[in-house]
Amino acid sequence: MNSNIFAIVDATFKDNLEQLTLHRMPGALPFAGKYRLIDFTLSNMRNSQITNVAIFPYGNYRSLQDHIGSGKKWDLDRRRDGLFILPPKNLYISPDEMITFQRMYEHIEFFKRSSQDYAIITSANIVWNIDFQDCLEEHLKNKADITEIMYKNIRLKTFLISKKLLIEYILVYDTQEYRTMLDLVERAPNLKIHIYKHQNYTRTITDTFNYLKSNLDMLKFDIGMKIFPPDRPIISKEKTAPPTKYLKNAIIENSMVSSGSIVDGTVINSVIARDVIIKKGATIKNSFIMSNCVIEEGSILNYVILDKQTIVKKNTHIEGVLNNPYVTQKEQIVSSFENLKVLLVASESYPFIKTGGLADVIGSLSRNLTKQGIDSTVILPLYKKIRETFFESLKYQFSRTIIYDKEKYKVRIYRYQYRKVKYYFIDSFDFFETENVYGYKNDPDRFAFFNKAVVDLLDDFESFDIVHCNDWHTSLIPILIDNSPHKGLKTLLTIHNIDYQGIGKNDIIKKLGITDFVLKDDNINFLEIGINRASKLSTVSPTYKDELKYEYYGKNLTYSLLNREREFYGILNGISSSFNPLTDKAIKTNYSSDNIELKLENKLYLQKKMSLKVDKDMFVIGMVTRIVEQKGFDLILNSFDELLENKNIQFILLGAGDKKYIQELEKLQERHKDQIKLNIGYDATNPNYIYSGADIFLMPSRFEPCGLGQMIALRYGTLPLVRRTGGLNDTVFKYDPITKKGNGFTFNNYDANEMKNTIQNAYNLFCENKEDWNKLIHRAMRSDNSLARSTQKYIEFYNVIIKN
Repeated sequence: MNSNIFAIVDATFKDNLEQLTLHRMPGALPFAGKYRLIDFTLSNMRNSQITNVAIFPYGNYRSLQDHIGSGKKWDLDRRRDGLFILPPKNLYISPDEMITFQRMYEHIEFFKRSSQDYAIITSANIVWNIDFQDCLEEHLKNKADITEIMYKNIRLKTFLISKKLLIEYILVYDTQEYRTMLDLVERAPNLKIHIYKHQNYTRTITDTFNYLKSNLDMLKFDIGMKIFPPDRPIISKEKTAPPTKYLKNAIIENSMVSSGSIVDGTVINSVIARDVIIKKGATIKNSFIMSNCVIEEGSILNYVILDKQTIVKKNTHIEGVLNNPYVTQKEQIVSSFENLKVLLVASESYPFIKTGGLADVIGSLSRNLTKQGIDSTVILPLYKKIRETFFESLKYQFSRTIIYDKEKYKVRIYRYQYRKVKYYFIDSFDFFETENVYGYKNDPDRFAFFNKAVVDLLDDFESFDIVHCNDWHTSLIPILIDNSPHKGLKTLLTIHNIDYQGIGKNDIIKKLGITDFVLKDDNINFLEIGINRASKLSTVSPTYKDELKYEYYGKNLTYSLLNREREFYGILNGISSSFNPLTDKAIKTNYSSDNIELKLENKLYLQKKMSLKVDKDMFVIGMVTRIVEQKGFDLILNSFDELLENKNIQFILLGAGDKKYIQELEKLQERHKDQIKLNIGYDATNPNYIYSGADIFLMPSRFEPCGLGQMIALRYGTLPLVRRTGGLNDTVFKYDPITKKGNGFTFNNYDANEMKNTIQNAYNLFCENKEDWNKLIHRAMRSDNSLARSTQKYIEFYNVIIKN
């Protein structure tokens, strides 16, 4: 069989160009993260007679092409076909789970020009050594339209299709419902699909567990020989370096140690990259240490991934586990935590004042930091509502004078300790004696004054290692610190929702007494100033962090965020252990993942409470949300009339928000009186009735930085049905009808029909396959979105900020 295949590699690269290198250490696994797997693709291509490769990257593709150079090493420097880097032409398309027909259409000339007859569409995060020629032979033998390549029961997002058929779907991408090859295989009615089962070692790098596991697997001879067989070698460049130097205290067991390293400690079951220094008394077990790291005397590492140029200080003990290894950032300095003191500054915090999810995050994060041995303090404005509710419990500390706009304002400081967290409240009649937290014309002045007061009062509080700012309301603190005697104090700014930026008159800078600031126009953007001046930045989910690179999500601040890309991280929020259907006193019947049949009693109780038909076979859709455009109500209003033609579907909503949407929802309820129950106002009913009683929990958000509702629903076994955006994408994983994996239902586009079809698919599974439905509930309830996990990530990040 002649060479007649070309490969399409969906390489969703990170912007850290060091992770795009194609070089590898002799004898070691040739990648340092999901994005160094091109070696495998190129070798597969070379050994399987694939002569044409298209790589669709996100990020800086030019540097990748420079790295590859001529491609002569992989026989890619031919005049016909070869390797092509095809960058995105539409920068508004955010990365997806796999390459779309739309992305392919941007380079349709490449497909038409190729001389190949068949295409392999695959991902860049698979560790395997496969001969695609065998797949083609089986594809032709079975006269298939598409062959999906799987490993055991694991889908690899790898497909074989004729170039002619592929081009047909690419050309009509904007008129069909199929966005990807995965959609075609799952939903196209008239295609013959064949499954090819790859038998040898395969692992997809989707998280740090799989990354570490695949590296450690290479230490097993039988597995290593399957990836590096003599007849199908992995061809890679080698860097010139002296051999490893083993000093008198070196002990090595079942490990790979690359050239240029110096070892005077113990290395067990680990992979050590080039030029690593392991000093006397240091012990490394079950870990992957990237190049140029230094592990100092007496340090102990177990289940750890050290990124390049990390320094582990003397006598530091780092302990991870295989399914959740400890991972450092590049160039991080790691040392043991002792008496770390964190100051969190925010505009609201539970249990004192709450208007949204920010209050829950601050309240829970501060408590969990304390549980993990961190000294945490929170500073809030003393709003009128806090005074009315908690004033008798607050302890007066002292008074100070704050100068703002050359005027003197007296503030009083109160203290309260809640679950071992110290809370300080800044009382100012001039700025905080308001009925509401937000919504006033002078909000920029109110919070600018709050920022100034916090920095001026730092001398009166105990010293802190880091100040953690949150959203625009505290975004001026970093620049104020830089203009104060506390210059050098580390700051972290967390962006909870970039839609709220804090726009004020530029005279605020003068009022604050800041001199090193260049005014560009009549207004200032609080959040933009914070982004430019904070030591590090974070946001509330990894996907939202990636989305903010695109103007659709990042809006006017995309450029500022891209400038801080290397200092910007996504840390997923978590939910409190108090959300527990086994101990929740509000719900009808307690239950757990071990007796999910008891959940039905909560469903029947919910139906009765909402005055809807009480019937276990009804399909109940629940929502607890703000009623605003962001939350997807345009999709609901444009699809639910048709959806509710099915009289076995019920819809229950709890929320408050925009009048225009509430009025339209009331009209919808009027048209479907027996199927819809609206609860307008957050106290209209207990949200836990819905979390425990609905069948699915709907969150069709246009964007969702993190979202907590889907996490609560997962814990209560009410399956989330969400649009894949922000934190929804990081917590809800699509149910796969072939592998039976997943913990909910997802759709991609902000499209009413796509949402409606996904709800219909969930309804069909609910009606037709109770066994799979119950397994899905069980899997959902076992999802780990705990605050402890989130808090540990913040602690690690604080360490990165403080030590660098």
